Amino acid sequence: MDGRRTLLVLAAGAGLVVAPAATASAAPPVTGGCHAFGAHVAGLATSLGPVFGATASGVASSGPQAFPTNVEHPEQAFFCG
Repeated sequence: MDGRRTLLVLAAGAGLVVAPAATASAAPPVTGGCHAFGAHVAGLATSLGPVFGATASGVASSGPQAFPTNVEHPEQAFFCG
């Protein structure tokens, strides 16, 4: 019984390691973005502090895909061309 228990524990441990990796690899690819856009976002977050997060949260909670559609994609187009 000890050999079976060891095998079961090893299999469960391997599943815990493999499952997150498989989930991460199934994530959609990152699109858009460039250094200028990243610098812009970092500057806003630094200068506005908590207001930046509150504003982003307000837009994001206004509807499905509201933040990417109304903020992220237009700003990426502007800064990244």
